[in-house]
Amino acid sequence: MQYEKTLLTVDEFCHYVGIGKTKARELISNPCCKYVVRIGRRVFIHKELFDNELKRNAKFQLTM
Repeated sequence: MQYEKTLLTVDEFCHYVGIGKTKARELISNPCCKYVVRIGRRVFIHKELFDNELKRNAKFQLTM
């Protein structure tokens, strides 16, 4: 049984998006981010919410 993670760590987010830690922390430090989940001092990125935000803000819609 294989499952897909819902919450990504900052390292996993960097690998998923293909950006460095500095740029990732810059993105998630914005208080308006709806895809950032903070649990204590730990920071996670909700993958589905991030994907939806990315699609919503995309300049071009790709269809496959």
